[in-house]
Amino acid sequence: MATFSPMEVEAILHRLAGEKADKFQREVLYPQMARAMKLPLPNSEAVREALADPYYAFRVMLGYYAFAKRGNDRAEYSGFALQALDKVLRGDKANFSAFLASGNAPEQLWNAFVEVCQENQRKINEQLNRGLIEGLAGYAAQLYAEDEIGNIWMDIQKAIVQSGRVEPIYEKITDIKGIGPKVGSLVLRDMVALYDLESHIDPSDYHYLQPVDTWIRRIGPMLTDEIDEKTADWVIAGKLSKLCRRNRVSGVRFNQGVQYLAIVEVRDLERLKGYLRTLAESTPRTAARSATGVGGRPATRSFTWRR
Repeated sequence: MATFSPMEVEAILHRLAGEKADKFQREVLYPQMARAMKLPLPNSEAVREALADPYYAFRVMLGYYAFAKRGNDRAEYSGFALQALDKVLRGDKANFSAFLASGNAPEQLWNAFVEVCQENQRKINEQLNRGLIEGLAGYAAQLYAEDEIGNIWMDIQKAIVQSGRVEPIYEKITDIKGIGPKVGSLVLRDMVALYDLESHIDPSDYHYLQPVDTWIRRIGPMLTDEIDEKTADWVIAGKLSKLCRRNRVSGVRFNQGVQYLAIVEVRDLERLKGYLRTLAESTPRTAARSATGVGGRPATRSFTWRR
């Protein structure tokens, strides 16, 4: 049985998809992307502008998303991967196109990664890391051979915009060894939120935009009795997506809001239930929709669900 009443669930969803998602983007997502790109990124417009450059887009994929589920090793190996990229480009982004056109970009990047790990006396973890690094480089190199641009990020965005579907590009991303379902969904979630694409996507694909981690697994049964501790991840993703739709809340922003609780505002799973109770009780019943509008955003911005 769900922990919260339907009215409390509505309030919680709107708070998470509203202010908490905004804070996640401003305090976590944009600063982390800025660190990966080594650029000042004060707002979403600056982020989108930077990601239109294939070099910076590749840095984000390599330095922010690729190792996203590596736990304590994430920061270290992300840093090593970016150092490897700098090494093969000889510190000059102008060499990025030549790198992609070289015919052996995956091998170059992997060899440089090995060197960086050895220089820092750290394990290479070839079984986990080689397919990931070579796969991302191969993806960009293949794109460059087709369009002489090689922007992974914009290729993903283009695929979504043109088809209104997520499943095909999700499968393409997760075909890269080391990019599992959670990381694939993480990339797509942030992509869709950044470009405000959710209302243009077929709702049958919304579950691909819900990365499921320990926090999502814990919050799910609190919000709906259709989820319990035995429910499979993909079912949790689908049920929460539908719950958000019923409450006219952006599913991707809800998920980002939960991530904000996980890494900034709550951090302790044992505190989650009490925190959500406080969140629900501090939201006036008539304020949930008027405060956030129908998409978990300020009411001045419209949100229309695709049917």
